[in-house]
Amino acid sequence: MVRMNRRRLIGAVAAALALVAAPKKARAGARRIRPPGALPPGAFEQACIGCFRCAEVCPTSCIRFPAAFSLEQALPQLELTERACVLCMKCTQVCPTDALKPIAADAQVIASEVKLGLPVLTRPKCLPWNGSGVCRLCYQVCPYPDAAVELVGPQKAPLFHADACVGCGLCEEACPDGAQAIVIVPLGTEPPPAPDRGPLRRGPT
Repeated sequence: MVRMNRRRLIGAVAAALALVAAPKKARAGARRIRPPGALPPGAFEQACIGCFRCAEVCPTSCIRFPAAFSLEQALPQLELTERACVLCMKCTQVCPTDALKPIAADAQVIASEVKLGLPVLTRPKCLPWNGSGVCRLCYQVCPYPDAAVELVGPQKAPLFHADACVGCGLCEEACPDGAQAIVIVPLGTEPPPAPDRGPLRRGPT
């Protein structure tokens, strides 16, 4: 009979319980969004050694690794369904292998060098777009207002510009739970079909 190390057994049980207890929204959000400064696919997987340093310095803990018992390679990815990236660039500055290339914590540098994902807005869920309320949270938290997102129409509804958006997820995090109209999708992901992004509707007068 094979005996399992007690400490390893306790760790495995704790990890399993944590997975079960995690919110469904969080567990369903495996979107494969890589941290800032990540090398191109292929080169990133070869260079990353899974040292966890990027996750250790992340102030919002949005950088996650696969569970210990997972068969996946230990690569970091952003869990933007739970926490946004605040663009501090600390993760890029501690990477020992340059799997994450160093990026200065400067707004202009970040705007030109960082592209984490693409914003997708489902207009029928958005309060200003469907005419059911007033909300400007995504605009207020955006590090690049008027460039990445602007407010349009009489309802001041958000209109995203993917070319200027860095994909930090602050808008997704700020979007009210009752709406959940914004999601950051990985680069190369096709957005929902056009009917999902309906016209601006006027609220009750």
